[in-house]
Amino acid sequence: MARSFLLFISIFVLGVFNAPAQEKILAEIQRLRPEEVEVAGFKLAQQQDVEIEALGLFQKTRRRDFMVGTAWVLNAADRTVVWSLTDAADAHDKVQKFKGTLSLSKGTYEVYYSTYPHYYRKSWHDCDDCEECEDCNEWEREWSGRSDRDWDTHSWKNWVSRLWDGRWDHRDFYDEYRDLFDDFKVVVRGRGKTLAISELEKERDTLRHRAAIALTVHRDDRYATQAFRLKKPTRLKIYALGEADREGTYDYGLLLNTDSLQRVWELSYRNSEFAGGAPKNRIFNEAVDLQAGNYVAIYASDDSHSPWRWNAAPPYDPAFYGLTIFSENAGKSAIELTEYEGLALKDAIVDFTRLRDEEFRSKGFALKRDMDVRIKALGEGFRHEMADYGWIVNASTHEKVWEMRYANTEPAGGDRKNREFDDILHLKKGNYVAYFMTDDSHSYRDWNASPPFLPELWGMAVLPADAKFRKSWVSDFVPEKDASVLAQIIRVRDDEYVKKRFSLDRDSKVRIYALGEGRSGEMFDYGWIENASTGRVVWDMSYRKTERAGGARKNRLSDEVISLPKGEYIVYYESDDSHAFNDWNANPPHDPMNWGITVSLVDKD
Repeated sequence: MARSFLLFISIFVLGVFNAPAQEKILAEIQRLRPEEVEVAGFKLAQQQDVEIEALGLFQKTRRRDFMVGTAWVLNAADRTVVWSLTDAADAHDKVQKFKGTLSLSKGTYEVYYSTYPHYYRKSWHDCDDCEECEDCNEWEREWSGRSDRDWDTHSWKNWVSRLWDGRWDHRDFYDEYRDLFDDFKVVVRGRGKTLAISELEKERDTLRHRAAIALTVHRDDRYATQAFRLKKPTRLKIYALGEADREGTYDYGLLLNTDSLQRVWELSYRNSEFAGGAPKNRIFNEAVDLQAGNYVAIYASDDSHSPWRWNAAPPYDPAFYGLTIFSENAGKSAIELTEYEGLALKDAIVDFTRLRDEEFRSKGFALKRDMDVRIKALGEGFRHEMADYGWIVNASTHEKVWEMRYANTEPAGGDRKNREFDDILHLKKGNYVAYFMTDDSHSYRDWNASPPFLPELWGMAVLPADAKFRKSWVSDFVPEKDASVLAQIIRVRDDEYVKKRFSLDRDSKVRIYALGEGRSGEMFDYGWIENASTGRVVWDMSYRKTERAGGARKNRLSDEVISLPKGEYIVYYESDDSHAFNDWNANPPHDPMNWGITVSLVDKD
């Protein structure tokens, strides 16, 4: 009897201690409201199968995706998505349900649930009567059945239409479908440890600390930088999340070589992948090889869609929204962090950068020898026209040797209207004047759309392109009255009537260079020359003698050589009440400093 009792006790004890550990709730998210993203976490001490139960709403069709509730699980160490409700559940069910197991390795995991709406039309169509078109009839068929909750499908269609038209009001939707949100949930069960939010954040901080650079952005309108020096060629692992579409890049990362001012990497729509949630969420997760040198890492966010306040479904990894960089082949020791003091334009011949609204800059420079210069210019352009732009004029011939046109620029990052010119220009020995002008909106520190990748360079810089460059090759040039100039009336303002005399001691050829305003065959700002003795007009700036002077179409230019007999002459210039030097009501000409008239002697001994 005693032996039987002892045997029973032994079997009972062994059974208790050898039985599998009881599974418990590791993470649970439910009782959600519209436009929320919630996170929970857990830690596994060993590899195992965990049980996941989740319910959400996501419909994927040939032409449209529609989501209002979805869940996913991230590996906290490498930030990869190990499970998502949209992939695990039946893609054709309006209400997505999942109950099953998932094999997970030892480690820490983050569980997310998002109730941000996402409605994405995959192809556009134009029709006069949307009720009759094939696409809309297909849409009617897609939503014609009743779901397994027997919802009012007509109300669903009305709500989705309001969402697409920008009339989304989550309060109305929540009031109507409160019970639906009450059912949204994700529950993970297994043998492990539940983590508090503070513990999750500690794990994230540990990962950021292992990174060489971490520019994590949590709010709108942020511009974060970190300069660094690579002591030797290094492979960097770049993990970046941002906002971009085919029209532009709005939240982005960038690596710039500060010695050469060359972009060595950028987060753009083309080089990134879908990051989960709304289609505009983009991710770059690859390695890049960089040479030794000086660099700056930049991350900029625009005025919407960030972890502070999403305006659409968030990406799968909202906690690492921004730019994180790891050194793959040499560890953190290969990267030396340095202070960022802004971009230095070494030996700049012209520096028109950080320009604000309604600025007009000009600078003369003299080249002592033929040389190559690098022009880096950023400005605003759209509809194949530039609103902020620069140009360079030969001061002796008034010839425009370079201009910033939409056709010779490329996207500069951010909004698609940000344009950039970056190329080498060969200039002959001589005197030049560089100009740059901005309009009344979208400029440095006052952007009305996403800024460019390099906002500090908004404007224009002219830099030496020769590695053997010497400062003695260039000097400042201040436009002065040339010895050959007989009479000059320039920089004319509104409502001016000016005259000047000159004389010729012999029959001579003279060059007349005049800029003014004209339209439809009539001149409004113009000049003419009279014989002082007879009062006869010997030359006038008629519309038919002019051509376009750059900028607005009404800017007109006359550049002509005529012969005049010995005698006394009077040069006149008259302007009307608008569009004149430094008070333009449209884009100025390419040589605004010479608005007026200049008469020069051509055959002076």
